[in-house]
Amino acid sequence: MHDQSEPVMTDFPLLSPTELRVYKSAAAVLRFSLADLAAATGLTEPEISAAVERLGELKLLRRSSYGPDLFTTVSPDSAREQLTRPLHRQITELQTASDRLREQLAQLSPVYEGGISHRLRKEGVEVVPDLAQVRVRLTELSASLRTEVLTSQPGGARAEEVLTEALARTRAVLARGIRMRTLYQHTAQFSQSTVAYADHVMPLGAEIRTLGDGFNRTIVFDRDVAVVPLRGNPQGAALIRDPHVIDFVVTAFERAWAAGIPFPTAHGRAQAIAASESIKADIVRLLATGHDDKVVARRMGMSLRSCQRHITEIMARLGAHNRVHLGYVIHQQGLLDGSDGSAGPAGPDER
Repeated sequence: MHDQSEPVMTDFPLLSPTELRVYKSAAAVLRFSLADLAAATGLTEPEISAAVERLGELKLLRRSSYGPDLFTTVSPDSAREQLTRPLHRQITELQTASDRLREQLAQLSPVYEGGISHRLRKEGVEVVPDLAQVRVRLTELSASLRTEVLTSQPGGARAEEVLTEALARTRAVLARGIRMRTLYQHTAQFSQSTVAYADHVMPLGAEIRTLGDGFNRTIVFDRDVAVVPLRGNPQGAALIRDPHVIDFVVTAFERAWAAGIPFPTAHGRAQAIAASESIKADIVRLLATGHDDKVVARRMGMSLRSCQRHITEIMARLGAHNRVHLGYVIHQQGLLDGSDGSAGPAGPDER
C-alpha cells in the first residue's frame, strides 16, 4: 500500500544518548563526514556509523549533494512529514477500502432480509395444496411422533375411506405408546364407520370425546407441528411450526377437550337418546343466536334435513308455534343459562 522507497516506521523510540549527541553535533555544521563527527564527539567509528544509520532511518540525516561521503542534518518537521506521509496515504487507502466494503455489504442487507423472511415463511408455514400430498405428510409426521397427537375433527360423520386410510397410521402410532386424543362432534356417534373406527382404536389406547360445536379442524404433532385446513381449499392443508401459533391451537383444543364427553363404548337406544338430547341442546343455543337452518346444520356437522327434523322436535317439545315463538320460549325458560333446564332438552349432566 505504501511506497517501498519510503520505509514506514511503526515504532519511534527516543534517541539514545549517543544518537542524540551525534545529532546535536551534526546540526551545528552545514555538512560533515563521519570523521568530522568522530573528531567533534570523541566517539569511535562504529558508534558514529550506528548512530548515523539510525538517524538516517528517522530522516534526520541525509547524504549531501556535495560529496558521497558528506552528510547534512534535516529538521524534525521535515523528517516527520517524510515519515508520516506514507502512513497517512495508507490510512486514506484503508478508509476508502473500508467505506467501499461497508457500502457493498449494505447493499446485501435487503437480500439477506428477504431471504430470512422467505425462510421464516417456509419454516413457519408449509402449504400443501394436494390431498394426496397431505396424506403423505401426515404419514411422515406420524412416523416421527415422540409423545402425543391431538386431533379435532368437526363435521359429524367422517368419510369411511378417510377412516380406513387413517386406521393403519393410528394403529402404528398407538403401538409405539404415543398418546392420541381425538375430538368429534356428537353427530359422529350416529355414523357406523366412525363408531367402528372408535371401537377399534379405543381399546388400543386412543381417547375420543365428542362435543356439539365450537372447535376447528386441526391435528397437532408433539406440539411442534399443527396441521390446519387451507382457506378455500378443503383438499389442502397448512403445516404450522410457529410456536406461538401452536400454543394458541393447543390451548383451544384443551378447552374443547375439557368440555367434551367420552365417546360411548356401548351403543344402544339409551346412548342414542342421550346423544340426540345433547345435539338438541346445542341446536337450541345456535338458534337462539339467530343462525338459520343451513348454518346450524353446518356447525353441527349434519345434513340440513336432519337438522330441520331436530328443530321440529324441539319446537314440539317446547310448544313453540313458529321460529319467533321458539326464540321467545328459549329465553323465557332460561334454556341458555341453565336457569330452568327441566323445560328444555336435557344436557349431558342431566341424564
